[in-house]
Amino acid sequence: MSNTDFLRRSEAALLPPEFVQGKIFNFKIGDYDGLAEVDGWHDALKEAIEICQSETRNQVPKPGQKRKMASDVLKLVFLKDEGLIKSSRVYVTSPEMYTWLHRSGSWLSAACRHFGIKVELKQLDKKQMRKKARNVMARARKER
Repeated sequence: MSNTDFLRRSEAALLPPEFVQGKIFNFKIGDYDGLAEVDGWHDALKEAIEICQSETRNQVPKPGQKRKMASDVLKLVFLKDEGLIKSSRVYVTSPEMYTWLHRSGSWLSAACRHFGIKVELKQLDKKQMRKKARNVMARARKER
């Protein structure tokens, strides 16, 4: 199993049962054709979910973790603005990231509130996930 396969499987475990994984939207802006993929999609509700998986060892997330969250939110804002989705959520797997977002007074928290993007804490079984991650990394080292 590759790192990408591992992440996709762990994302699938977080999605509610009625959501499908990996919905791809086609869009056209002027003469530009593009694609955007969301982690979870409910066709009847027209609701998208993005999953921001991370583990934070400090009280404040690293800059890269904040950028990942910001890019997920920006994608959802864009898709909503284009009329491709009606509602959206972001699942965060790190309690520190969740706390930072809601207590920091950041523009990102304000944008989520302004555009009606719900941010929810969804944690996986860490012991089980770490074991799977170690197995994936061990296999990757053997493949080199």
